[in-house]
Amino acid sequence: MALHDGSHETRRGPGGREVNGVLTLALWLHVAAASWWILASVTIAVGGAAVGSEGVEGREFMTRVVPRLNGANAAAAAIVLATGVINIYAAGARRRFHFSPAFTWILAAKAGLYVVMAAALMASFKAARAAATNDSPQSRRAGKLAALAAAAAIAGTGAMMLGVWLAGE
Repeated sequence: MALHDGSHETRRGPGGREVNGVLTLALWLHVAAASWWILASVTIAVGGAAVGSEGVEGREFMTRVVPRLNGANAAAAAIVLATGVINIYAAGARRRFHFSPAFTWILAAKAGLYVVMAAALMASFKAARAAATNDSPQSRRAGKLAALAAAAAIAGTGAMMLGVWLAGE
């Protein structure tokens, strides 16, 4: 809840720690969007590997399912980025912007993993467009999509684990 001076109301949570509703929402949105992106990437990786052979199922998966999941992943990527900035700012404000070396290292690693995920997503968009235009054999496109999605899922899982570590820092 916003107060008349523009700040947000904080309440005391378990253990007497201050809890800000807006920041808590940003944190949960961050985790939910990242979880979606990872799970959708796993879906593309498994689906691409399972239907990678020539056939109607593989073509339908690559031309109908993958573009929709990629679009949802792009939205999740934007939410992860925006809420990540909010979360970093909030952590900085709590620490008066004096971050420990471990915090900085973890944050840099998470940023690097985000870049890997975003690059894999952009390449997945390109591969899905190629699938729609028949620029390469279907089995090769399915394998590329599966590999890109697996890379995004692995990077995202690593980023989530680092996020848990970061939360305790």
